[in-house]
Amino acid sequence: NADRHKQQSMIIVPRDTRGVTIVRSLPVFGYDDAPHGHAEIVFDNVRVPAGNLLLGEGRGFEIAQGRLGPGRIHHCMRTIGMAERALEYMCKRSLSRVAFGKRLAEQGVTLERIAESRILIDQARLLVLKAADMMDKVGNKLAAKEIGMIKVAAPSMACKVIDWAIQAHGAGGLSADFPLAYDYAQVRTLRFADGPDEVHRNQIAKLELARYR
Repeated sequence: NADRHKQQSMIIVPRDTRGVTIVRSLPVFGYDDAPHGHAEIVFDNVRVPAGNLLLGEGRGFEIAQGRLGPGRIHHCMRTIGMAERALEYMCKRSLSRVAFGKRLAEQGVTLERIAESRILIDQARLLVLKAADMMDKVGNKLAAKEIGMIKVAAPSMACKVIDWAIQAHGAGGLSADFPLAYDYAQVRTLRFADGPDEVHRNQIAKLELARYR
């Protein structure tokens, strides 16, 4: 009968505890990050000392929320970095690659994509700076809307920029010769990590509507 935010607990379970079986690593988009990343794990009648309980019973949600704000900002900062790298690759490739008798940098579609990439990256960067500043000054709870906004905006922006960079590289952009395919897989995953876009959009909309009720 506890409050819904006090029904979860966090417990440390050492990897070598009896009953813990790591079945397999879970590749994402074909990339295997083992031993990092996520895995399928079976817990069979696992027991650990009561001292392995973090902070206390029912404080799991509190712990999770404490790291989600900074964690989401960290994700978005890395995402902006990957988008910047993709734009750099796109610019350099467009200056060296020739198609239909002209360098890509002389073709309208490429010019539009480069310009739009710069606009989108800088928009996302400013929004992330605002969210980080608010989190520092007023805390995670009052900055929840801004943190949710960047969690939607930054990965979506980076997916678009990296996709355009891949197009500029042709089939090479899909290969391991460039970091673009791997970066795309990482950024696309972030639209699920720490909450999918749909959850964040719902929360943003509710907070916005609350201003007029």
